[in-house]
Amino acid sequence: MPLLDLRQDDGTLDSLAPFKVLAVMCHPNDRIRREKMLGTIQQETGEGKPRRRPLTSKEFFSEVQRVDTRAAVAGGLLLTMLQLQASDYEPSLNRAIPLVSALLPKWEQPLAPHWSKDCHVGHHPYRRENMLRAYNDFRNVSHLWAALIHGEQHGRRDIWPGSVTTLPTFIAHAETILNLACRLPSFAPGQRFAIRRSQAWQFTIPDLQRITLMVLPLSAEQLQFSTSENSVRI
Repeated sequence: MPLLDLRQDDGTLDSLAPFKVLAVMCHPNDRIRREKMLGTIQQETGEGKPRRRPLTSKEFFSEVQRVDTRAAVAGGLLLTMLQLQASDYEPSLNRAIPLVSALLPKWEQPLAPHWSKDCHVGHHPYRRENMLRAYNDFRNVSHLWAALIHGEQHGRRDIWPGSVTTLPTFIAHAETILNLACRLPSFAPGQRFAIRRSQAWQFTIPDLQRITLMVLPLSAEQLQFSTSENSVRI
């Protein structure tokens, strides 16, 4: 199970925790790329010795923006499958893909107060096979990206991984989404659930909150697409 302890020796939250979480969200399956991203912060803060050639601060956030165009698709698909289940529809990728694809442009909106105003979650690609590939590549962090989208949907700026202040709330929501996802049935051959906890990235933080999360029901637009020919099970 990928588990990262974000506590310092005194039990408080690691000051570099937001950067570590963002690195995991961007490269859940590539340790070398994570180390390159963290090398920048370690070099500038003096906390830890970079093991790889570090990226500059600008490159760090450019990397986050570059990756989020695919990773957020995985979060969107997971969150949409939870919405489908909550609305008594089959919570399959085949139903979720046309809903996510149809509404992608409307999800592109300014994000969080901690980055520049032109930062946003881009939500690409659009083609089905590329969306499936993105989901598979980021499946083990899809609950983290789903938490980010959930925060946007509810106008919650505190559900955000980019600062020490908001990270605990963000992780609490991601953990709750993971709990829901681990009970979400999978329609893929040989796979019982959409996500297995043993495969998902998780974090140890001080005093993890326990929250109750209400998944938004399908919107009128989503309902329209869910009953159209585009959502017929393949």
